[in-house]
Amino acid sequence: MIVINANAHDFLSPWLIESTHISTDLKNVEIKNLCFDSREVTQGDAFVVMPSVAGKQAEYVKAAQKNGASLLIASEDYASLFSGPCVQVPNLLDVMGSLVHNTLGSACENMSVIGITGTNGKSSISFYLAQLLNELKKPCAVMGTLGYGDTQSLTETGMTTLPLEQLHLALQELSSQYQAIAMEVSSHGLEQGRLAGVKFKGAVYCNLSRDHLDYHGDMASYGAAKAKLFNWPELEFAVLNSDDEYVDDMIKSSSCGQVIFYGQSERAHLKFNFKKIHNKGMVLEFSWQGQLSSVELPLYGQFNAYNVAAAVATALQLGFDFKKTILAMHALRAVPGRMQQVNNDAHQPLVLVDYAHTPDALEQALQAVKEHCPGKIYLVVGCGGDRDVGKRPLMGKIALQYADNVIYTSDNPRTESPESICMQMTEQLPTGTYQIELDRKVAIETAIMAAGPADLVVIAGKGHEDYQEVNGRRSYFSDKAVAQAALMFRSNT
Repeated sequence: MIVINANAHDFLSPWLIESTHISTDLKNVEIKNLCFDSREVTQGDAFVVMPSVAGKQAEYVKAAQKNGASLLIASEDYASLFSGPCVQVPNLLDVMGSLVHNTLGSACENMSVIGITGTNGKSSISFYLAQLLNELKKPCAVMGTLGYGDTQSLTETGMTTLPLEQLHLALQELSSQYQAIAMEVSSHGLEQGRLAGVKFKGAVYCNLSRDHLDYHGDMASYGAAKAKLFNWPELEFAVLNSDDEYVDDMIKSSSCGQVIFYGQSERAHLKFNFKKIHNKGMVLEFSWQGQLSSVELPLYGQFNAYNVAAAVATALQLGFDFKKTILAMHALRAVPGRMQQVNNDAHQPLVLVDYAHTPDALEQALQAVKEHCPGKIYLVVGCGGDRDVGKRPLMGKIALQYADNVIYTSDNPRTESPESICMQMTEQLPTGTYQIELDRKVAIETAIMAAGPADLVVIAGKGHEDYQEVNGRRSYFSDKAVAQAALMFRSNT
């Protein structure tokens, strides 16, 4: 809801085009608030009918009228459902994006807004970029899956990309404290127009692998949705992973003149290589415009090197000096739920909590941690319910291929049976090579108690989430907290 308190004609006329259809004279209509959720509508408000994945726009229109809406703004004709004045705007999303951005003080013009898209790594890149820029004295917030605001104190939202008006309200809030924002950009948000009106200075692409095909249908459509970010109006620069197989598709979509690559290939402008990988992290060497510099990082996984490189390349495009940026990297720390270390006790197995919930992410995570582990890898993993069913057997195979001991368990089963989900994950696997333990707490405890001091335990799938969703209800559950308790019990036995 956005407070307006203005005459409808005076407020809307600068944003309406010739093809707009208006059912009555707006000079006699007053607007208290501009509402995008019919449940928030009160007497005298204008209701905007945004596109709905569920297709329930008609229901929302009826609810808005019942709640006292004085004006309806939509892309379609709902005159048969709404008795008051209607404004039919063909390019509704673009108009509302610009209108809301302007009404709320054009927050994006006061910050360097960096959009980050891809399948895996968006949260990590956003956090690393914010940590770097804050160290370089350019206050930077994050916005994405973990919430928005300061990296140490986030406002949780439960989604990667907020609905249009909520996103702009959050940007307005952040613009008073920050000079930059590292924003995760989801394929859903791009496809549904939730980012309309946002002014991106730069765009970052990390990778593309199977995810959300229950929504997009196929990889081509999924990739096309991601590519929209690189054809954004007034985009100044793009930072792309040169080593990803889909990178050329993103380049073809790019409308900005400045394209920078990061990676290990010769194509990369910012190159990196591994000097050392050990049980406490890794040492990376970066090369940029003839300059070389090494840095030790308390991070795990080769893919995290790519995430760090993306953040460094972006900082360089924002005008920061290479040497100063490298020095600022001492501030980098693991992102909550992203290869997050639970303990640092030499007498206990190393335990990492990770958000890997796609086949590619799980494979990368397991391949990467092997280099940090002299012993065996124990894995606790599941798949969420009511989501892409096709990835379940893929993740089941990957788990058994790269881990020495696997326990399949529940994730967020939602309305599905955890037992059925685990059976789908393991139906193609030889019996006797794995365990199924539907109680996630018991599964984590079992893995930690079985692992030796030289071993490594990966708890995959939920990462930062501190809940389990079962039959529409959420109850508190933290992988990290359960693991910490199990390690404490182990040390006392």
